[in-house]
Amino acid sequence: MLIWSLWLGGLIALFIAVTSLFGTFAADHTLAGVAASGIFWRFNRYQLVLAALALIGSFAWRVASGKTSVTVLFSCFALASFAAIIVAGIIIPRLESLRLEHLTQTPEFAKLHGISMLIYLAEVLCLLIGGLILPTLIRGTTGTP
Repeated sequence: MLIWSLWLGGLIALFIAVTSLFGTFAADHTLAGVAASGIFWRFNRYQLVLAALALIGSFAWRVASGKTSVTVLFSCFALASFAAIIVAGIIIPRLESLRLEHLTQTPEFAKLHGISMLIYLAEVLCLLIGGLILPTLIRGTTGTP
């Protein structure tokens, strides 16, 4: 549950921080972009570590408990991890390359930015679903009513 909350909370903090940057530095979009870039790079490393821990932990839980219902949680984490890998490994590096080339006003940048937002949203939804089933799984594993 700790890993899940750090991961989902981190995504929400990412949205808040980046939105705040562009709101605060509306007059200097370039400065906001430089600051946001650093946040995205650090967050993506952070979330990939959490994704790995969530996958390992939920897999171990499934094996130890013998409960097939834990597979649903693992699946949620797997889908969110896939989204994190796509964003961190493909989308963000390409966006960063375009930013460094001063091509943030191009259709390609806008398209990639939109795709990244959709993928982050899908990741949040997968984690929300996982978070909704976590309490039931914990109760079912511990035998607590």
